Amino acid sequence: MGMIQIQPTSFRKASRLPWTGRRILFILSYGLLTYTIVRLLNDVISDTRFWKRPLSTNLIEITGCLLISFIFEWLVTGFSIQVEEENKEMQNPGSSLKQFLSLAVYLEIIVICFIFPLAAFTDDGLQAYDVVILGFAPVSMWLFYYSVRQGQSLIRYTYEQKLALEKITKDRLENELQYLRAQFHPHFLFNALNTIYFQVEESNTEARYTIEKLAELLRYQLYDQDNKVKLDQELRHLSNFIELQKQRSSERLKLDLHFPDTINNQFIYPLLLLPLVENAFKYVGGDPFIKIDINLVQNQLNCRISNAIPPIAHQHKAGGIGLENLRKRLALLYPGKHQLLIEKSIHIFTADLQLIL
Repeated sequence: MGMIQIQPTSFRKASRLPWTGRRILFILSYGLLTYTIVRLLNDVISDTRFWKRPLSTNLIEITGCLLISFIFEWLVTGFSIQVEEENKEMQNPGSSLKQFLSLAVYLEIIVICFIFPLAAFTDDGLQAYDVVILGFAPVSMWLFYYSVRQGQSLIRYTYEQKLALEKITKDRLENELQYLRAQFHPHFLFNALNTIYFQVEESNTEARYTIEKLAELLRYQLYDQDNKVKLDQELRHLSNFIELQKQRSSERLKLDLHFPDTINNQFIYPLLLLPLVENAFKYVGGDPFIKIDINLVQNQLNCRISNAIPPIAHQHKAGGIGLENLRKRLALLYPGKHQLLIEKSIHIFTADLQLIL
């Protein structure tokens, strides 16, 4: 396992970081703490007292340790920048231990090049315990500092990734909802224009009535789509659609409607019930009937729509893109709070939607 190769750009960035008062104070404080730990360990093992040594010797050691601490901090900062850049670029995945050991080697080189000569000068040579203490304590202290920085960086990176993922998810859901809504509008407009087409040769009164209903429906779809709407508003829109469809339907059609008598300010996302009703009018056939039963049980909306279908329709998939888009919208808007069941026999197609508002 080789060492991590040092990238000069990372250490140039570390050199260009501003030398703020906070940064300088930290380096001096951490360097003084490291010196104190080394000095105490040395005194305990050698049974000496550093305050009994010449003041000039202590000052030389303290000054040297503080200056060397700037080199330690620069190395750790440059190494941290390099590791963060490699992690962002997904380079050397899973090499945390290799990075840690490489830094330990570079720190040890600084100890050998600077601290050992300083200790040999002030103590008139190095003892075996000096080598052990000086080789272990400063490196351990700065490796601990590096670990803390990496931990903070990991927490920050994880948080940023979480925010980015949430934003991507939110954007994806909004785009998908916009796409699904955009598919509903042309589809419904096409059916409405067909209704007007079939009434062109009839009296102007009926045509005027149809156009008025169409205007109400289009106004609702164009201007009430951003947020939830009141349930009674959604049901009025549904009633307008049914009235419009009745104008183009056969007189043989038997229509059975049941809406809730009382609605207590419940809200619903718009245009969730429309595809079910639209599907019923589109595929009704045989001995034509449509039964629409919508009721409220506390905060649960139950919508059951049945329609007769001709036997030939049994060979085809009823609903098509309309019901498929409805399933997607329900999954996005009411995750875990809805159930849509489709039942199909030879002569009857039934859609049963249960929705917790």
